[in-house]
Amino acid sequence: MSGTTQTPVRPEDPAEAPGEGTPAQRSFDRKVTAVTLLCLVALLLRVAVYAMKPLANADTWFHLRIGHELWGPWSLAHPGTLTRFATADWVPTQWATEMLVAKVEDWFGLPGVAWLFGAFYLAFVLVLYGACRRRADLLVATMATGAALISAAGVLSVRPQVLSLILFVVTGMVWQRAVEAGRVPWLLVPLTWVWACVHGLWSAGVVLGVVVAAGALLDAPRGARPWRLLSIPLLSVVAAAVTPVGPRLLASQLTVSARTGFISEWLPTSFRTPPAIAFAAMAGVLVLLWAHRGKIAWTPLLLLLLACGWAALVTRMLAFSAVLVAPLLAAELAAFRNRPVTAAQVRAERRTVTVAVVVLLGLMAVAVPRTATAPAGVPDRFAPRLAELPQGSAVLVEDAVGSWIEYRFPGLDPTIDGMFDAYTLDYLHRFQAVPPVAAGWASFVRQAHPQAAVLVRGSALEAAMRNRLGWRAVSRDAGWVYLVPGRAS
Repeated sequence: MSGTTQTPVRPEDPAEAPGEGTPAQRSFDRKVTAVTLLCLVALLLRVAVYAMKPLANADTWFHLRIGHELWGPWSLAHPGTLTRFATADWVPTQWATEMLVAKVEDWFGLPGVAWLFGAFYLAFVLVLYGACRRRADLLVATMATGAALISAAGVLSVRPQVLSLILFVVTGMVWQRAVEAGRVPWLLVPLTWVWACVHGLWSAGVVLGVVVAAGALLDAPRGARPWRLLSIPLLSVVAAAVTPVGPRLLASQLTVSARTGFISEWLPTSFRTPPAIAFAAMAGVLVLLWAHRGKIAWTPLLLLLLACGWAALVTRMLAFSAVLVAPLLAAELAAFRNRPVTAAQVRAERRTVTVAVVVLLGLMAVAVPRTATAPAGVPDRFAPRLAELPQGSAVLVEDAVGSWIEYRFPGLDPTIDGMFDAYTLDYLHRFQAVPPVAAGWASFVRQAHPQAAVLVRGSALEAAMRNRLGWRAVSRDAGWVYLVPGRAS
C-alpha cells in the first residue's frame, strides 16, 4: 500500500545469491530462516488454539439467531425483531455471514461454527503475512505480522467483522499492485459488493481507496494524473447500493454513527492497552525510519495519517490501522536491513506454511467437538427456569447476556442485547440509566414489566432490585443471579 519508489522484495521472484557471503554467514542465515519459520508457525498455532476454545463472545448469539431467522420467516427487506423492546427499523448489514454461520450450525453445531471462524483467523494471518511478505524478507514480514496481530487481537472473535479485516488487507494489496503497475483496480468494485454483503465495515475499503487514489495523484509526475483511480471508490459505493439490501445499506452507516456513544468499541482508543501500545510502537518506528531516509512519497504518508486518525478516534478501527501500517513498516525495515531472498528460503517457507495450515485445520476439526460444543460465559444453569417462562415474557438484563437468551429461548424478550441498531435512541438513553441505578431506572423497570431478571452478580442493579423493589434471588451461576418478583423471605 506504500507509494515508495523502492522495489519490493517478492517471494515469487526471489534473488538467487548462491555464492554471496561466507559459509559462516550462509549457515547463520539458514538458522535465522529456521527460527523465523518456527515463529511464523507459532503465530498460526496461537490463533488456532484460540479458535479451539468454547464460543464466548456475546454478540455471537444474536448473529446466529439473525441468521436462522433470515433462513426462515424474515426477509432482507423486512427483517423482524429479536425482542419486542427493539422497535427501530434496522438494516441487515452482515446478512451473508450470518446466514452462512447459521447454516454451518445446522449442519455441524457450535463446533462447526468454531472451526469455520478458526479457518477465518488463519486466513487473516496468512493474508496479512502475504501483504508484508510481498514487501520484505521472511524475518521482517514475520515481525511486522506479529506486531499487527497484537493490535488486531480484539477483532478475532466469532463475529462477521473478522471478514472485514481480511477483505481490508486484500483491498490494500490490490491497490498496491494496481498503483505499482499503473492500472485501475477494477476488481475492487465486485469485491466491495461481496464485502457489503458480509459486514458493515465495507466503507473502510472505500475510504482506503480514496486515500490511495489521492496519494497516487500527488505522487504521479507532472502531466500524468491517474484520475481514473478515483472512479473505483465511487463505483464501490454504487456496488454497495445494489446488493440485495439495496440503497438502504448506505444509510445504515448513519444509524451506526448515531449510536457510537453507547458502544465501547466505537469510543476513542485508550493508549494504555497492549494493542494500542503495539500500534503506537509500529507507527513510531515507521516515522523514525522515514526520518532516516529523508524523502517520503505522498501515498504512504497519507496512509499513515489515515491509520493514526482511525486508531486515535475509534477503538474498533485499531486493528484496521495496524494492518494498514504493517506492510509500510515491513517495506521500510526491509530496505534498512537489505537482505536478499533465496529460492531455497522461499521453498522452505511455502512448504512450512502449507503443512502448518493443513495440520492446524485438522487439529481444530478434532478438538472443537470436545471444546466448543457448549458455550462459555453464559448462565446455562438458568436454562430450566428460563424455559418455564411463558412465551413473550420480558427478562430484565443489564449486559449482553440478553443476546444468549434470544438465541437459546427465541420466545423470550430480554430488555437489551448487543445489536443496538435495532433500538431507538430514546430507548437506549432510558436504558442507560438502569445498570447504574440512575434517575428513571425504576420507571424503566416498571414499564418493561419483566417476569424475571438475569443480572450481574453483586451489581448495583441487583442490590436495588432486591432492596428497593423487593425481588428475590432464586439461583446463581458464575457472574449472574436470577431474580423473580416477590418479597425477600
